[in-house]
Amino acid sequence: MTTSLRAVLVAVLSAVLFVGLAGTASAAPPAQAQAASDCAGRGVPLSKISVQLYTFAGVIGGGAGEQERHEEVLRSLAEMGYRNVEPYTLSGWTAEEYAALLDEYGLKASARHVDVGSQFTPADIEQILEDNRTLGIKYFGSGSTAGAPWIGQLRTEADWVAYAQYLDAVGEQARKAGQTLMVHNHDFEFTTVFGDRTAFDILMQHTQAKNVVSQLDLYWVSYAGLDPVDVIEEYGNRIQLLHVKDLNPDLNRRIEIVGLGNIDFPSIFAAAGGSTRYFVVEHDPRFTDLEFDPYEAAEVGLEYLTCTTY
Repeated sequence: MTTSLRAVLVAVLSAVLFVGLAGTASAAPPAQAQAASDCAGRGVPLSKISVQLYTFAGVIGGGAGEQERHEEVLRSLAEMGYRNVEPYTLSGWTAEEYAALLDEYGLKASARHVDVGSQFTPADIEQILEDNRTLGIKYFGSGSTAGAPWIGQLRTEADWVAYAQYLDAVGEQARKAGQTLMVHNHDFEFTTVFGDRTAFDILMQHTQAKNVVSQLDLYWVSYAGLDPVDVIEEYGNRIQLLHVKDLNPDLNRRIEIVGLGNIDFPSIFAAAGGSTRYFVVEHDPRFTDLEFDPYEAAEVGLEYLTCTTY
């Protein structure tokens, strides 16, 4: 897709989906409250829409100025109309400071990506749970499982089973603290196969539903060659959060702005039914692509979800 055509498609989608966000005018930011509520009640409720802040990793960065850039991202998302965000870093703030920052911009943390460790490198779960309580977070989990190629800790079926057992223990600890451990997938959990079971199957089968749920990344399931509807139908309400990002089949199956790819989100959302707690817009940053605009990805994703019936 050429840059000009991409720009036209984004403009068209934005025009078609231009809406006031669902909810009362008093609860919406002023700029959104002035917009016509053409899609109110027809799409995903605002209370269930979030955005994974890793979308803005290229903006937030690190080092000097990180906190200022992170705060600017939060301010911009609040102005777009988001009510929830999913942090992947606290950028050096304490949990108390970050909670106060979210409150300042009228945001809540729907969930959190934080390293929960593995059987080889256990994490300080008590500290994570304490921070989660301060942040008001119920759902949390690592951004990737320990079987990721760039981590390389899980090589055998026995490794995956032991990892699942470790997660189940963490999940039990979390449940007793009133929180819920979630597993976030990439493609390799579905392409790593032992006999007739994928690594994802092992994670689900060797953890208890009361202890561990799935945050299903729809792009990575599709990238692995599976239909997300099939996965949802198999595991039902264990899938409680969805990472909503699109796939462009014409550009090497790269991540695309939500609504501009070929993933059939309405069918997926319908299959998920009422068990989905949060629909999380995400667009993994292309750090070397100067044309990628995470603000555009977040705004168009929000507009798409608020107007998508399912």
